[in-house]
Amino acid sequence: MQTITVSRNDDIYEAFADIARAADGTLVCTYRESMGHGPRPWSKVVVRRSYDRGLSWGARQVVVERTREQTDGGEGRLNCSRITTCRDGVMLLIVDLTFRKGREMETCGARNLFFRSHDHGATWQGPEETGMTEAIVPSIKELSNGDLIVGLTEHQAGEEGKGIIETQTVYLSSDRGRTWEGPFKVPDPGEPMVTGHYWRLNEGDFVELDDGALILYMREDGEGLSGWKSISWDGGRSWSTPVRTRMMHCLGRPSVGRLRSGEIVVTYRIGCGLSTSLGMHVETPDEARRHLPDRHGYPCSGGDPQVRFAFLDNDRSICPDSGYSGWVQRPDGSLFVVNYINDDAPRAQIRGYCVGREDWFLFPEGAIRFDWASDPEGQGHVARQDVIRRQRAWADGQDWSKRVPTQK
Repeated sequence: MQTITVSRNDDIYEAFADIARAADGTLVCTYRESMGHGPRPWSKVVVRRSYDRGLSWGARQVVVERTREQTDGGEGRLNCSRITTCRDGVMLLIVDLTFRKGREMETCGARNLFFRSHDHGATWQGPEETGMTEAIVPSIKELSNGDLIVGLTEHQAGEEGKGIIETQTVYLSSDRGRTWEGPFKVPDPGEPMVTGHYWRLNEGDFVELDDGALILYMREDGEGLSGWKSISWDGGRSWSTPVRTRMMHCLGRPSVGRLRSGEIVVTYRIGCGLSTSLGMHVETPDEARRHLPDRHGYPCSGGDPQVRFAFLDNDRSICPDSGYSGWVQRPDGSLFVVNYINDDAPRAQIRGYCVGREDWFLFPEGAIRFDWASDPEGQGHVARQDVIRRQRAWADGQDWSKRVPTQK
């Protein structure tokens, strides 16, 4: 794995990165600048572009900003930006503009703003008002039917001593983002918490499977032990009772998408104790459906877990802050991941990672296998090599130009 500095300016705080691959192959990274983790005392959403698969990055371009004077004057603070490329080549960038009082994460109002680029991220038109308010930290995908889907998190002040209540919501647009339906709310899990607190599902992101099922992967801050997932069979308008994923300590925004092979990748912040790390969870579509209801309401089951996991980075700083990430798959099959991290910098920086399949799994793309058959003669490695050869032959026979739904 190769590590690359996308942007580092020790005089400002660069955070909450995301990335998309433009139709011409340009990589476009977006992130927010401010002076700290929160968007204070000023905030800017910027993009940088790379023409060499992420190995070097061009000058920053400011898409939208709020000066100190504007913020002090009540015009809000720019929080988290997300970016995607549609099938027609148009790039979309969405950012939540919040109106918090001080540092409080209470019901504060928000405006989610839309920007469009028709020239591979070189220039941006906007902002466009979406009408999506009272919810923050967006995710955005284009579905196979052309609809846009956005995930947002509602924050409300809880009862005294309860802190903040969070609700995962979903919005849909069938006219390229000009009007929106929603919010469609995701229910809380149906089981009691191990820790005895209350559920806080938030910051979800989506994949679409080949049969049209939508899987929503979510962070959860109440119990704090795992990520969760929910399924929709009606295009995102209703969602099943969430079930646990195998994503341990998912305490930072999941960034979700599909590989050209159809496998699902989730990068996210792992929050364990005082540490924050960047993790990568990979699973098959069958694993994604596990324990979720099928079209008839019956939960899907399966055999061995079809999941692999890797740590991509660990924030060594005395004040670690990292793990809001984005990723794309490059034409050679490798991934380019962006992440914000304090680590060895006085303030957060944007770091990139070139991740090959060999960095997390020594098996060709398209399947996640486990083979530990009885081997009294110590020759199991021979049989396993045959399994690998067959999978390699399958991968070599694929037409990788054919896109799968929500491929990144």
